[in-house]
Amino acid sequence: MKLYGVQAVVINSRQMRDADRVLTLYSREKGKIQAVAHGVSKPTSRKRGAVQPFCHSEFLLRRGRELDTVSQCEGRDIFPGLWSDLDRMGCAAQVCEPVDGLTVDREPNKAVFDLLLGTLRKLETVTEFELTVRGFELQLVALLGYRPQLDYCVNCGNGSLNPVAAFSAASGGLLCKSCAVGTDEVLCSGETAAIMRLLLDWDPVKMDRLRVSIRSRNEMRKVLREYLQWLTEKRSRSLHFLESISDYRTPD
Repeated sequence: MKLYGVQAVVINSRQMRDADRVLTLYSREKGKIQAVAHGVSKPTSRKRGAVQPFCHSEFLLRRGRELDTVSQCEGRDIFPGLWSDLDRMGCAAQVCEPVDGLTVDREPNKAVFDLLLGTLRKLETVTEFELTVRGFELQLVALLGYRPQLDYCVNCGNGSLNPVAAFSAASGGLLCKSCAVGTDEVLCSGETAAIMRLLLDWDPVKMDRLRVSIRSRNEMRKVLREYLQWLTEKRSRSLHFLESISDYRTPD
């Protein structure tokens, strides 16, 4: 049975037996991998800290017929700042979830791995973590070949999208006001489209410098929720979690 090493981020984890967990790893070398970590739910397990969701760890894996097995692992980035803040934790889950949903097993993509790890690191420190997630989502879909068309109408080619357009998840881009008539597509103002174009190439380090209106934040959230739901064919569990905890917040 072959052993191999990878550097990976834990993007999902689910219970298998009493103390075993099935991990979904996104690795630099092999892409997405499914692996069993035996006994890691035991308090005495030495592997426990390195296999938590969002962790960036070094893994030694043993190849199996269906699932590989974690033989050894050592944490490199545990991200305590993500676990100590519900908002940041929810945002980290939003970052990992589409990587799981949009990639297939064992198709490596170094750019996706670097984007994922870099974004998790920034989420520990930036104050503008909502826009950091939006930027990640846009850059991820672009890297995977689903870059949205934000420069002109995907239906008629009209470049006059101001002041109001709409976003069609099924078409993968903006619709002008005329083409959007009679549809139930998501509203996307000129400001929102401009911010999304900027975020496609924006460095997460600079996110705190952006000033974005509440209206555009809400529109972007809806646009990308619909687009990712269309691409993955499932509703975001992490976004649902963030929306649910927001109901319990005390106004400033």
